[in-house]
Amino acid sequence: MRKLFLMTIIVLTAMAALVAFAGDHPEATEATEATEATEATEATALPEDITIDACADTKAAVEFPHKAHFEYATCVDCHHTSEGLTAETAADMEVATCMSCHLEPEEAETPKCSEKSTKKNPYHINCIGCHKTYLKEHEDSSAPKKCAACHPKPAE
Repeated sequence: MRKLFLMTIIVLTAMAALVAFAGDHPEATEATEATEATEATEATALPEDITIDACADTKAAVEFPHKAHFEYATCVDCHHTSEGLTAETAADMEVATCMSCHLEPEEAETPKCSEKSTKKNPYHINCIGCHKTYLKEHEDSSAPKKCAACHPKPAE
């Protein structure tokens, strides 16, 4: 019992020292906050890859590298109904998937994923538009340029 009491005193003393140190050194607090934000992002387990297959009927499902897009786009570029969504806020928000709105849209003007047209399919509208813009500035990019890059032909 005495050892437990001593350990508690030691831990509390160490914590008090850290708090005092952080008050005198704001950069330590900032580093701690940055670490906590990173840990919070990792804790939310944002998907690294997503298989978009709900609308795959004539073309292959799309293997979307979700995490790879974090450095090129903001969360609301795709999750446009989730105002304020960031990797840091995702754990505290209800994040709508694309399918939740675009599989069976409630409103006629909402693009439906079963459309094949590059002007009516929400993925084609958003993804192709973004890739074209990005490729204008980064001609050597490996961003998909052709249909088969996202919709690979099935192995025979």
